[in-house]
Amino acid sequence: MIWKPCQLKAREKIGEDALQNPIYEWKTVMETKARFTPWTDEQIALDGRDVTKNEQRFIIPLPRKRIPECQRAVIDGIEQEITQVIDLSPRWTAIQVKVYKE
Repeated sequence: MIWKPCQLKAREKIGEDALQNPIYEWKTVMETKARFTPWTDEQIALDGRDVTKNEQRFIIPLPRKRIPECQRAVIDGIEQEITQVIDLSPRWTAIQVKVYKE
């Protein structure tokens, strides 16, 4: 198992511009570790190939209730959007992230 450093980020309002539009900034709400978890054959068949091509799953060694609300994860220095959080209590939480491949 290769565990990688993972930063979980949430969008936080820091002020407003001259037109009263909110200004947001991404703040790190938790630092933890994560590891890649592959899709199963059943998930590929159920979800369709497009989903598995563009998204990856990572396991975090904490229960869901200990993870703060977040919208992005930084893994291997790449900021990725969290599309789903899967509760695997009592030991794990899986996050599904959108991957932007070059």
